[in-house]
Amino acid sequence: MLRTATVFVFLCFMLLWPHVAPVATAQTPDDGTVVALNDDVQFRFGSLLQPRFSYLRDERTDAETAGFGVRRYRLFTVVDLGDRVNLFAQLEGGAGVGPASFIDLQANLRVSDTWTVYAGRVIGAQPRAYALTLLPLLDSIDRPTISVAWATRTLGADGRTYGAGLQHQSDALTVHLTAFNGTNERNLMAEIASDAPVAEQDLSLAAGAFATYRVPGVSGLEFGGHASYNASRNRFTAVDGAGRRYTDASAHLYYGADPGSQPVRFKAEAIGIWYEEAPAATDDTFWGVATMGAVRVHRAVELLARAERMNEASPGPEDTQTVLTIGGILSQSALAGGPFNRHRLTAGYSVRQTGDDVDTRRHQAALQLQLVF
Repeated sequence: MLRTATVFVFLCFMLLWPHVAPVATAQTPDDGTVVALNDDVQFRFGSLLQPRFSYLRDERTDAETAGFGVRRYRLFTVVDLGDRVNLFAQLEGGAGVGPASFIDLQANLRVSDTWTVYAGRVIGAQPRAYALTLLPLLDSIDRPTISVAWATRTLGADGRTYGAGLQHQSDALTVHLTAFNGTNERNLMAEIASDAPVAEQDLSLAAGAFATYRVPGVSGLEFGGHASYNASRNRFTAVDGAGRRYTDASAHLYYGADPGSQPVRFKAEAIGIWYEEAPAATDDTFWGVATMGAVRVHRAVELLARAERMNEASPGPEDTQTVLTIGGILSQSALAGGPFNRHRLTAGYSVRQTGDDVDTRRHQAALQLQLVF
């Protein structure tokens, strides 16, 4: 039923697409449709839909697959309570994430013009290329492979965790200082009224810091990184069923963070994870580097190329892997005079290879529509 309804909504949008003028949409969670209850309370609503056609060819297994589906859909709500407090909730579902569930549940208290305290299920300190880059602002079909590999080997695919933090936001500088429980699966709860015995849990916490600096006078230029330590030994770090503590860090240099934001863009990033030693692990280190270049050839068209190299920590392949991506974006909203990343069609082709063995290549060709409203 849900799949039928989703397809119906998508088809309606496709039929109306040529006839609909741009409307106020949720480019970021700071935008959206606003409903004011009174002078102190207002609600903001927004959503995102990403239908995708994808073709995969795996030479290692001599197999191929193709299909159409909704890669992601998101619905968000922001409740503003006066000038200093807001609550943010975001629901996500789709072919890549399974049944819909809350991906973000966060409360924010602005303590000054530049500092905010936040708590809940949060993004926190992590590589710039992952969840700190908002979903509507991805450069290609998806995030860099090295950042996805980082997430699936640390906190899980959505990159969230339960914790609290302090954020600084100014024109030149963004800083996150986060303390969290080390995993995105366990929301710690204990009830005094419960009759059941308390089960043993690992209460080891984690902490991290992220900073990015936007160079004044050079539009689009920013650099920074993150570092964190996680002692939770969550299941994403496990070898032979035993989790591992780890330290991770990243660095980034961006010239034009958002697609379509300037005529020429460039990105470079590096990510590393260092796990505690484990008898079953042959390699306790993960590293990855990526570079991307993009050219806006028309106010509504951008072309890009990205190259990545990574070495997966055990139990992944011991050889390095290379991922190459080329693609382009056609922005319908930019053609109509609106924001570049509101309504867009993205095409991409990627190939991934282990070591020098061409028989390990995996190819993907994809076409993805993005609707933000």
